[in-house]
Amino acid sequence: MDVLEEVSDLAESVVRRRSLSLWDVEMGGSKGSRIVRVYVDGDDGVDLDTVAEVSEEISRGLDLRDPIEGRYTLEVSSPGLERSLKRPEHYARSVGKQVIVKTKSRMVGDSHRVDGTILDARDESVTLRTDQQEEVDVPYEEVKSARTVFEWR
Repeated sequence: MDVLEEVSDLAESVVRRRSLSLWDVEMGGSKGSRIVRVYVDGDDGVDLDTVAEVSEEISRGLDLRDPIEGRYTLEVSSPGLERSLKRPEHYARSVGKQVIVKTKSRMVGDSHRVDGTILDARDESVTLRTDQQEEVDVPYEEVKSARTVFEWR
């Protein structure tokens, strides 16, 4: 098990005990000074107290397991209002939401960018209704980046 998998496994067990979900785990920085970012979410979002408690528990677990070589900084937060979509379950939890999807090589119309609403998310692809009211199916392997768009009302 690599370091990212071990951190993800620990974070998953911590958030599951609190009836939360693990949105994502990212690792960046250099070997001597890594940054570990853990994003947690709940049905009604997460408040600062919950984030602090989750952070403390993950920190204790990392201290015990010691999977990260050298120094690191742990950052725990919610995925935010405009969140990155990376896995099929992210798209599934965002059905009905406005998104921006950038594609790698596949052109949608004359662009690599699709603005629209998620209609359906399956194991292999996501279906969007574009702002021009067209339905577009985008395979996940063609997605360069995707994020939800917060709409002010």
